[in-house]
Amino acid sequence: MRFAIRGYVAVFVATLAAQAAAQDMSKIINTPHNLATLDVWGVVIPQNRVCLPCHTPHNARSVENGEFQVIWNHAITDQTFEMYTTMAGNQGGQPEGSSKLCLSCHDGATAIDDFGGNDEFFTNVVIDEDRPSNLGTDLRDDHPIGIEYPPPDLTGYNDKSSFTAVKVVSVNGLDRVECASCHTVHDNTLGMFLRQTMEESALCLECHDK
Repeated sequence: MRFAIRGYVAVFVATLAAQAAAQDMSKIINTPHNLATLDVWGVVIPQNRVCLPCHTPHNARSVENGEFQVIWNHAITDQTFEMYTTMAGNQGGQPEGSSKLCLSCHDGATAIDDFGGNDEFFTNVVIDEDRPSNLGTDLRDDHPIGIEYPPPDLTGYNDKSSFTAVKVVSVNGLDRVECASCHTVHDNTLGMFLRQTMEESALCLECHDK
């Protein structure tokens, strides 16, 4: 009887996991990040594999020192970026981790269709210059990334333990502000893949106390 119960529990947990995965997939299918239906390069992705342009189960790419692994399948930006300098005179370091992966499409230089080692047929299509999602390599006019989140004793910022939607990203042991702090790539429910609504500046007020 005990083994039967364990079996039922295992099946129940597996079913819940499958349902959660299906829900996550349903969120991305109808978003701009579903590149399987983005007809900009004339390449048909086999079996409409939504995940393929970014992820692969085998032969994944390493991100520099391999610190950030998400079974990555897309070409990784090799651009040098001009970074924002804060009012305190602190300039962000070059994008790393998840930010570097985001910029591997949004830098306006790396081909969107350069994934899976398909160099023989990719058409070097990049995000149009007139689209806001083309950030380019000059990031000085965007919210700073690549910077350490301020400690609790610095005025003007909330303690990161109070965050409800945004998050800090660990890079080389430091809690940093990166693209993934405000954006989540798989869920566009709030628009612009935001983690928090912009209503009444709720997103900004997660970090800034005024």
